[in-house]
Amino acid sequence: MTRTVAVLGAGTIGSAIIKGLSRSGSEFRVIATAKSEATLARVRQLGVDATRDNVKAVEEADLVILTVKPYSVREVLAEVSAALDGKPLVSLAAAVSTRSLASWVPRAKVIRGMTNINVEVSEGFTTLSAGPNCDQAARSTAEEFFRRLGHVEWVDERYLDALTALSGSAPAFIAEVIDALALGGIAAGLPRDLAYRATLMAMMGTSRNLLESGRSPHQIRDMVLTPAGTTIRGVMVMQGNGLKRTLMEAVLEAAKRASEMREELGLE
Repeated sequence: MTRTVAVLGAGTIGSAIIKGLSRSGSEFRVIATAKSEATLARVRQLGVDATRDNVKAVEEADLVILTVKPYSVREVLAEVSAALDGKPLVSLAAAVSTRSLASWVPRAKVIRGMTNINVEVSEGFTTLSAGPNCDQAARSTAEEFFRRLGHVEWVDERYLDALTALSGSAPAFIAEVIDALALGGIAAGLPRDLAYRATLMAMMGTSRNLLESGRSPHQIRDMVLTPAGTTIRGVMVMQGNGLKRTLMEAVLEAAKRASEMREELGLE
């Protein structure tokens, strides 16, 4: 049986979800909403229904995915509250807790989640936390949906600010690292396209190696190092310039911003 999912606020992450579903061959029917005609036109080109009417989209949906900005969550939920009665709602808005969500739509089955743009290529990492009114049926529906877009884990909600900073923001951080490595290759004399391909394949292969072998990052590093070799010279430069500290601080700052946003929104 075909089920319908409403994606409310089909911006960057909403569009990535739609593209990932199309790629996975999912049987879910999608209704996406947006405010601007340009966004609606772009979403329709992805082969799904698109409308400005959030209420209509929710009324037709078996599952609702909220992908609007945190500052718009309360307004949008007030608009669709009656239509959400008894339906699973997954909010991907940073900083907005299940407690707040459940207080605004008390008859919805609330789930808070975090994912990243890699859902576009069915390689997302989605973490979910069930709210107070969420039952097993709602959990199963949400998990089945996001498994079509990559890996899914249920986590304690207290981890979601950190996961917003790590999982949600990590594609941007990793892209910066890839760009830097590729530019280094160009500086060493490689053609641009070759430098980027070499970097991307090394990044993808290393990730797969770590996942499948169970090795830790330092074990991979030590496997590549040789005494007085090329790699140790590069590692010396990275350590000297504080690469690890920089990346650690980037994650901490992003997590701090999630907490700040909650305060700005006046939420607990």
